[in-house]
Amino acid sequence: MRKVKRKSNSGITLIALIITIIVLLILAGVTINLTLGENGIFRTAENAGKNYMDAQDRELAGLADFENAINNIIGGTGSSSATGTPEIKDETLKGNAKPGDYVKYDTGISSVGNNGMVTFRVLYNDDTNGLQIISDRNIEDVTLGTDGDNDLVAWQATMNDYNNAITILNEKAEYYATSSPYALDGRCVGSVPTIGTDGKFNAKNTEVEGTYSIPDSWTLPSGWSSRDTGCQKWTDTNYSTDRQAMEAADIWITGEYYWLASRNVGTYSSNCFFSVHVVLADGILYADGFSIVNPDGSMYADLRERGFRPCVSLKPDVKVIAGDGSSEETAYELGI
Repeated sequence: MRKVKRKSNSGITLIALIITIIVLLILAGVTINLTLGENGIFRTAENAGKNYMDAQDRELAGLADFENAINNIIGGTGSSSATGTPEIKDETLKGNAKPGDYVKYDTGISSVGNNGMVTFRVLYNDDTNGLQIISDRNIEDVTLGTDGDNDLVAWQATMNDYNNAITILNEKAEYYATSSPYALDGRCVGSVPTIGTDGKFNAKNTEVEGTYSIPDSWTLPSGWSSRDTGCQKWTDTNYSTDRQAMEAADIWITGEYYWLASRNVGTYSSNCFFSVHVVLADGILYADGFSIVNPDGSMYADLRERGFRPCVSLKPDVKVIAGDGSSEETAYELGI
């Protein structure tokens, strides 16, 4: 009996020892995995240290970019981004811009837009017309002509506005270019769009000599000393180049009336009228006549107030600070 009992006790001790060893091996495996495994303590600590260093590098880079952007703003060479810290890119707008792209343009005139900033759209980016942008909407209203029926003084004032309409509108556009650090020249949409090697517009104020006289069969208006109206006899299609480019970029129709720096003479048996071209809210081209003479000797002078969209020729080395130009919210921000 003693021998049997001794054997039984020995068997139980051996089984317990085996179970203990197995448990220890399992615990050792779990411990090793928690310590050295893919998600172990050492690997987690290593990754945490690396992430900390990366975050520190990104923070330092962001602070450096922010400091550069602030320096640009103070120096008048850039603007801050509304969508985040601006990143000054080593590339030009000319190398990125496509017709229709949005641009935040600094006119340099604090009373215009948002402290001088106005949304423009890319109109041209080619060798013939250079890099040109146009205001997305009307910037202001411009008045041409003077009201007066059968009033010689009003007629003469309106005739003068008609004759000089292209110059008046283009000089108005120059106002939005001369104060900007990015612009070379300005013109009103619808005028001659080509530029010279200096980035200035070619012959944008070209006027044609010669005036229109009313027919001999018509009654001479009161106060006139001759049949010469004094109005230049010229219908131009200078607007056609801009129109084609604007329609292709979907920026011709704005829902507003706006002037084109382009004139038109309409002569009929019932009357003759002198007008400046206008784009209507639905995009229709319209000859907006404000000087009219009738066969019975009556004459009319009208005042016309329409919206104004300037085009600006930009310097070719203007830089992109931020934005991708795909929308008004992500419009290109400019720097030098």
